[in-house]
Amino acid sequence: MNRPRRNSEAEHHALYKRTSISRKPEELVERRMAHAETLRKKHREQLITAKRFRNLTRHEEYESAGEEEPESEKRNEHDDDISPYYRLSTRQVESLANDLKSYDMRTRIQAAGYISKFVLEPAESLIKYISEGDCIQVLTQMMTGPNIEEQIEAAQTISNIAAGPYELWKKSIFAVPYLIALLGSDNMNLREIAAGALGNIAAEDLGDMNDEDDKTRAIIRNNGAIKPLTRMLDSGDVPLIQSACFALANLARGEEKELEDFLNVGLIDKLVNHLTNDNDTIVEVCWTISYLTAGSEKCRQEALAKGIAEPLVKALVSLSEQGPVVLPALRSLGNLCGKEDNLRILVEQPYFLPTVLKLVNSEERDNTMIIEQVQGLNANEVLSEVMTKGAFDIRKGAAYCIMNIANHGPEYLDRLCSKRILTAFLDLLRSQEADMIRLALGYIELLLTQSPKGKEVIDNTSECMEALATVTPAPDPELFAFANKLVDEYFGESPEMS
Repeated sequence: MNRPRRNSEAEHHALYKRTSISRKPEELVERRMAHAETLRKKHREQLITAKRFRNLTRHEEYESAGEEEPESEKRNEHDDDISPYYRLSTRQVESLANDLKSYDMRTRIQAAGYISKFVLEPAESLIKYISEGDCIQVLTQMMTGPNIEEQIEAAQTISNIAAGPYELWKKSIFAVPYLIALLGSDNMNLREIAAGALGNIAAEDLGDMNDEDDKTRAIIRNNGAIKPLTRMLDSGDVPLIQSACFALANLARGEEKELEDFLNVGLIDKLVNHLTNDNDTIVEVCWTISYLTAGSEKCRQEALAKGIAEPLVKALVSLSEQGPVVLPALRSLGNLCGKEDNLRILVEQPYFLPTVLKLVNSEERDNTMIIEQVQGLNANEVLSEVMTKGAFDIRKGAAYCIMNIANHGPEYLDRLCSKRILTAFLDLLRSQEADMIRLALGYIELLLTQSPKGKEVIDNTSECMEALATVTPAPDPELFAFANKLVDEYFGESPEMS
C-alpha cells in the first residue's frame, strides 16, 4: 500500500513555524510597540559593536513585552549553546529551504523572515545549510526580483547572516555586488538595509588568522560602494545616514593609499556637517572619523583643515554623560592628537581638557586612547592626576603617555619627576604584567640616569627598593635582571654609575 503523499507547503511551514499565544488586537498593538521600543534600545546598544543584528532575540521579545519566557524555551544547564527556540533539526531546515524556493512569494518572504530570526542563535543544521547549501544564492535571487517587500526581507536576512559567525560571514560575501547595486535603489528602506548589510560584511575582523577580511573590504571599495554611500549623507533620513556611516566606518579600516577615495568624494565635509545632528547619528559619524583618521595622515590634516575640532569637541562633551558611546569621539580626538600642532588646536577648545579629566575620573575603561595621545602643553598636570586615580587601564594609558613625554628630553622629564608619579609607577611594577613592569622600570631608570633630582625622589619614596625586589624571573627573566641592575645603580655598585 502506498503511503499518503506529503506535498502541502503548509505542512513544510508547520515543521519550523513557532506558534504564538493568541492575543486580543489591543494586546498585539501594545506588544508591537514594546518590541519596537526594545529594538530601538538594542540599536543604541549596538552603536559600540562591530556588527549589528536587525532583530530581537526571542528572550528580548518576551522581556520587552514584560512576559515570562515559557519553560520550554528557557535555557538551562542541559542546553547546548542556544535557546531551545532556535534549535532546528535537519528536517526542519530542509522544510525551510524548500519554502525559500517556493513558487508562492508570500511563502518565500515568510521563510526568509524565519531565517533572519533563527540566525541570531544559529543551530548547527542552519549553519550547514547556509554555509554549504544554496541559501545565499536564493536570497540574492529574491533581492534582484521585482517585488520591494521580497527584496527588503532578503537583504535584511543577508545582513543578519553577515553578522553571524565566520562560516556565515564568509558565505555572505557572495551577495556583495547585489547589495552594492541596491545602494542605488529608489526605495529608501532598501538602500538603508543594503548599507547595513555591507557594513556587517566589512566589519569582520579576523586578526592574524588570514587577510580575507581586508580583501573583502577592498572588494567592496573597489566595486564602487563609497560614492553611493557618501551620497546617502545628503539625505534627511536619519536611519539612512546612520547605516551609511556604519558601512563607511568599516570600509575605512585600511592604510593611507586605500583611503584616498574617501577624500576624493568629499566625505570629510559631510561628516563635519553631521556632527551637529542627534547623538545617535553623531556616534556613527564619529566611528567613521575614527577609522579614517586612524589610518591616514591626509585624512587627519584634512579633517582639521575643514574645522572639525570645534564640533568634535562639542560632540565629546555631549556624549561624555552617556557611557561607552563616547568611545568613537575619544578615539577620533586621540587620532588627531598625534602631533603637537594638532594637539594645540584641540586644547584651544575650551571644553577639551576639562571633559577629558571628567572622563578619566569617571573610571570608564574605554577612555584610555585619548589619554595615551594627550602630550605636552597643559597635559602634564592632567596626566599626573590620572596616574594617581582612576581605573587600572586608564592609569596604564597615562603611564605610556608620561613615558612618551619624559623620553623627549630632560626638560620634559623634570616636570614629570615626583614622588606622586613614582608611587603610581610602583603600583604598575607590582601588577605582574610584563609590559607594565617594563614601563615602570623604564621610568625608574630615567630618574636614576637622566634627572638631576631623580635619586632624591627615589630616596624620599621608601617603598621603591622594596617594590623592585618584588620583580621575579617570571614572567620575564630580562625584567628581573633589569630590576637588579637598577638596585645596583641606586646603591652605586654599577660600573655604569657616574
